[in-house]
Amino acid sequence: MAHNKDQVTEAFELFDSDGDGYLLVSEAASAIRALGHILTDADIKTLLHRVGVDAGRAGRVDMSKFRQMHGSLPAQNYTRQLEEAFKTVDKEGSGYVMASELKHLLTNMGDRLSDDDFNLLLEELDIDSNGRIQFKEFVRLLAVR
Repeated sequence: MAHNKDQVTEAFELFDSDGDGYLLVSEAASAIRALGHILTDADIKTLLHRVGVDAGRAGRVDMSKFRQMHGSLPAQNYTRQLEEAFKTVDKEGSGYVMASELKHLLTNMGDRLSDDDFNLLLEELDIDSNGRIQFKEFVRLLAVR
């Protein structure tokens, strides 16, 4: 297996559970979402229609159609996604969040970090004397990963 596959190929192969080179519609939806796109079922149906795939149970998506689906989506703005996640904890809009709140967010929601991974991240973050992390520092650190 090649070690330098792109993310789209990796996602396709991960969800092609039987290895036949096709994804069921539900698998294609899961694979697109696994690539970080937040889409409703209606959005998925529209994508499938655009690439000429029947959105019903009989619909199957090959690699070419999957690439077309993914390619038609806007590029992910990870800084904006981080900002939205940070805002869920920084309810006052101060630009800071308590390290303990950030730990709860990152170890209990979404793609969860382990406690060990969070502690490694914490070592690299600049925490002020009040135990707070500044949003700009958080984004700067994660943007280089």
